[in-house]
Amino acid sequence: MAVLQASPPFTRNALAVLFERSNFKAFQQPGAPSHFWAPLISACSGARRDEIFFLTPDDIRRFDGTYFFLLKPTAPGQGRPGIAARSIPLHPLLLRLGLPEWIETRRQTQPQQRIFSEYKALREHAGLPFSRAFVQWIKATAERLPPAQRHLFAEDFHFPSLRALFLAEAGRAGMDDAVARAIRGTEGGTPPAERDASWRALAAAELARVDIESCFPPLDPYRELLA
Repeated sequence: MAVLQASPPFTRNALAVLFERSNFKAFQQPGAPSHFWAPLISACSGARRDEIFFLTPDDIRRFDGTYFFLLKPTAPGQGRPGIAARSIPLHPLLLRLGLPEWIETRRQTQPQQRIFSEYKALREHAGLPFSRAFVQWIKATAERLPPAQRHLFAEDFHFPSLRALFLAEAGRAGMDDAVARAIRGTEGGTPPAERDASWRALAAAELARVDIESCFPPLDPYRELLA
């Protein structure tokens, strides 16, 4: 079985155009919080689309003052390896943008539903319609640019390009190898966050050193952008 080619990471210049405030706001839809959160969760954690779209409120939990994504294992398929269960701290950018507060609202109002239930889960997959909407947003953004700027989107950017950006920035930051391997999930998972305080401290410190926020233009918190 052939292994699928990895997507190229987004460039900072492309992100500056794509996530410019008015353009990012135009991508938002009523009742679709995934249009705000899903791209940023991927860019801040390296989580894959299916992992993100299967998250429930109980999969974002706080231990000793640090919030974590508790990602479930996934089976191999379509040329991709299986992914181990793992714990990934929330990046400071997600904290600043208000993810914990939004999750707490979901915990109180829809505790059993996936947090992005606006897009159906199709058997083992979730969020495929979102991926299509995301690519259409990229294409529409590129088409509005003057010809001299369209080279910014010459590469074939897709939703996985956000994960590729995170991995590239983690490498640039010199993330501890053991933490980097564990966050990728392809070479063994991380110790459960609720059982290993030393892992929590190390992983949170290493993730905070990844300067993902500088890759984006200034981003408004969720509630401010949607106000």
